Amino acid sequence: MLFYAFIFIGLGAVLGLFIKNKQNALVAIVAISVVWGIVWGPWAIAALIELLIGYALVGGFKEKA
Repeated sequence: MLFYAFIFIGLGAVLGLFIKNKQNALVAIVAISVVWGIVWGPWAIAALIELLIGYALVGGFKEKA
């Protein structure tokens, strides 16, 4: 499952780089989590947190630059 953590944190970072509007990014993150929830059930909560971590990491770096 650690593999999926890296995948979702990376995906959150990519979303942070390419989607400029915060609201649109959050909608995309929730949509990805819902689709993941249909496939894997409660693991979608972990995916949501990992996506948000990746998005927040990139957001923090973008603000400092």
